[in-house]
Amino acid sequence: MNRWIYFMIILLLVPVQTTWLHGISLHSVKPNLPLLLVYFTGFYAGEINGLAAGLATGMMLDFFSGGPLGLTTAVQAMVGLLSGLLGRFFLNITAILTMGIVFLLSIFSGMMVFFFHQWLLGGVVLMDAFRWTMLPEALYNTVAGGMLFWAGMARLNTVKHGTDPSPFRPRLG
Repeated sequence: MNRWIYFMIILLLVPVQTTWLHGISLHSVKPNLPLLLVYFTGFYAGEINGLAAGLATGMMLDFFSGGPLGLTTAVQAMVGLLSGLLGRFFLNITAILTMGIVFLLSIFSGMMVFFFHQWLLGGVVLMDAFRWTMLPEALYNTVAGGMLFWAGMARLNTVKHGTDPSPFRPRLG
C-alpha cells in the first residue's frame, strides 16, 4: 500500500481510538485498533513495513495521549516487527491463527506497558492488572482481529473469483 494511504489511515485511526471507542468499551476496556493495524501491516507487508507502521502509530498515540513519550512507540514498533517476523513462518493463515497471534501480541503489549509503569510508579499488582485490563483487552482485540480477518478474506475472495463489485474497471485497450 502507498505510504500516504498508511499515513491517512493512522491519522484517522488515532482520533477514533481515543474518542469514538468509548461507546463500545466494557468497563473502560476497548479494542486496540492501532495494535490491529500494526499487526496486519507487519504480518502481510513484512517486518520493515510493520516496524514503520508501529513507529508511526506509536508516535501519533504518544503525541495525543499525554502520557510518557516513547512507550507506545516502542511497544507498537516491537509488535510490528514481531508480527512481520511471524508472517514469514506461516503460509496458510486462518482466522484461528490470526486470533491466537493477536491475543499473544496483545498480552505482550500489555506486559510491556505494565512493566514500564511498574518500574516508573510501582505499587501495581500484576494479577490485578492482568485480570482487569490485559486479559479483557486481549480478548477484545482477538475478537476484533478475527472479524477484521474475516472481512478482509471475504473481500479478497470476491476479488480473486472475479466478482469484484467496484464500478471502476481497468481499460484493456
